Amino acid sequence: MPCLARRNGKMKILIAYAGKTGTTEKCAGLLAQKLPGATLCDLNVRQPDAGEYDLVVVGGSIRAGVMHRAAKRYVAGNLEKLKQCKTAFFVCSADPDRPREMLCRNLGEPMVDAAICTDSFGGEMDIEKQSWLWRQLMKAEQKKHPDAPKPHILPQRIDAFAQKLTEAAAQ
Repeated sequence: MPCLARRNGKMKILIAYAGKTGTTEKCAGLLAQKLPGATLCDLNVRQPDAGEYDLVVVGGSIRAGVMHRAAKRYVAGNLEKLKQCKTAFFVCSADPDRPREMLCRNLGEPMVDAAICTDSFGGEMDIEKQSWLWRQLMKAEQKKHPDAPKPHILPQRIDAFAQKLTEAAAQ
């Protein structure tokens, strides 16, 4: 059954995300501000029915090349429904230059190819929010590369992503 749950002529949009330290939540919130009426859902808390939406956006944090488990589980559990909807995917990662590669590795090339748009919104590295192991790894990396730029959120990519979704919703 297709995902066509338009209400009052407006497309129903879900922005579902999963992350560990709050960066993905922050990016999903910034995206939601640009898509009035979109439903925002933390996949660590609940797994909404993708079939209730016309457009499903799934975002997840990436650590060591692996997407957050809750985001991957949501896509895998709603695969058939997502194939009937318009979809878009984003990642939050310290390496923002390879979103397609990261998404294909984690969600599969067919799912990524079918998406309206995909991108990386960048990332943040707040040492205090990391587990002990990640803190040690990050400190070691900072010692090796003290002049390396710190990862940050890329608002211009969120804006461009929202624009593509707005255009798709109008079709």
